[in-house]
Amino acid sequence: MEKLQKLPDYAVRESVSSFVHIRKFLTLSIGIVVVVVGLGMLVFVSIDELATLVPFEMEQNLSHPYTRALPRDRVMDQYLQSLVNKLLAAQKLPAGMRVTVHYVDSPDVNAFSTVGGHIFVSRGMLEKLPHENALMMLLAHEIAHIKYRHPLKGLGKGVVASLMLSMLFGTAYSDTVEKVFHDTGLLTAMTFSQNQEIIADEEGMRVYYQYYGYRNGIADLYRVVENNRWHAISGSFYSGVQSDMAERMQNIQRHYVKEMQNDHHALNPFPPRIVAKLHPQLSSKQKTNTHKPEVSRLKEISVNERE
Repeated sequence: MEKLQKLPDYAVRESVSSFVHIRKFLTLSIGIVVVVVGLGMLVFVSIDELATLVPFEMEQNLSHPYTRALPRDRVMDQYLQSLVNKLLAAQKLPAGMRVTVHYVDSPDVNAFSTVGGHIFVSRGMLEKLPHENALMMLLAHEIAHIKYRHPLKGLGKGVVASLMLSMLFGTAYSDTVEKVFHDTGLLTAMTFSQNQEIIADEEGMRVYYQYYGYRNGIADLYRVVENNRWHAISGSFYSGVQSDMAERMQNIQRHYVKEMQNDHHALNPFPPRIVAKLHPQLSSKQKTNTHKPEVSRLKEISVNERE
């Protein structure tokens, strides 16, 4: 029987040392993976809170290529922006946050806010609103969504995580982030949670009251939304109807309905130039009725001169 050859002591020591190094390497690798996965899960769970750490300027830069290509209506855009500016003067947004409003010449009863501080209001929505006060409440509601970064959060945790990685690693993720924004549909209506809608309702009413000093007219906006909630087209509709309106109306009534009923302040009509843009048929009728007496008077003068 052959005897087993005994390994030299130095060979045994090298073998044990190699095994120890491999074990340390595997332990360290597993530890790193556990830490990375744990941090990733922590970030994913708390992504809504972390979204507020994304610089607002990053949202704006990503939205510029899309907003520059939008069709513009100078009269309507300037009018809507002037109302937004009045509301912004009545509150304080975070430093560097800007809000831009866009008029959309569409019959859809639609209005929404999206990333980069952009608000879109359709002709169909404006035609349904009974007065300027209701429009101011609508704009105050959408500004509140932007203030609390709801559009960014509404894009999804994956998009916010991509933005966080872009912040940490610079240009390495810039192309990926832009592609994600493009694929998500940057300038489309966001789907907000019920809690986010209630926050925007309450913040909007607070700013509305701070600006006007009364709450009369607020309920008229919600009546328009409720009456037209089934007019959605392709899932794109005023964000306010994407949640349970019954619960939101109960919350509004619980806080403000008595004060609204007691308010008897005069509400502001839309300026004539805006009415002419939204309802050209009414404007033409008014012009016809205004000119009729003048035409008749000219005819009478002409007959008298001939006589």
